Amino acid sequence: MDTDIDHARKEALAFLLRHKSGVLATVSPEGNVHASTIYYIATDDFNIYLLTLIDSRKYQALLAHPQVAFTVSTPEVPQTLQIEGVAMDISLSDEAAKIKEELFAVLNSNPWFYGPVSKLDPSMSAIVWIRPTWVRWADYAFAEDGDAHIFKEIPVGNQ
Repeated sequence: MDTDIDHARKEALAFLLRHKSGVLATVSPEGNVHASTIYYIATDDFNIYLLTLIDSRKYQALLAHPQVAFTVSTPEVPQTLQIEGVAMDISLSDEAAKIKEELFAVLNSNPWFYGPVSKLDPSMSAIVWIRPTWVRWADYAFAEDGDAHIFKEIPVGNQ
């Protein structure tokens, strides 16, 4: 039988997999915050994969401070998924080629426009994995009053 958290996990995961862009927040080597919209792919464990340029502010920030925050939200139906985690460059890993292929499919899925990174030199890009350490699903769409049924923390990893 599904518990409230199991149900929330299923909804949150479906939401994450249905969308393909979100906002990634990082901290620069100097300690400045930065946020940027990214395209991503995700797994059933809330892992996030993205493609970025190695000379970008985002990538330099990830090297300096691998702790990140990532949010996907929709204004039409007030729902949001918030993830905190640790980012790592996995460009040289065994699975990198498959992930890069999946990321390019997302980047090239719009028939009129392409993700900006897909137009640049691929040798200057990196595949980044965000391993989630905290996930919170918020569904404001069907809440009656208060926030008791809005926010659900989703267990991830070895919790």
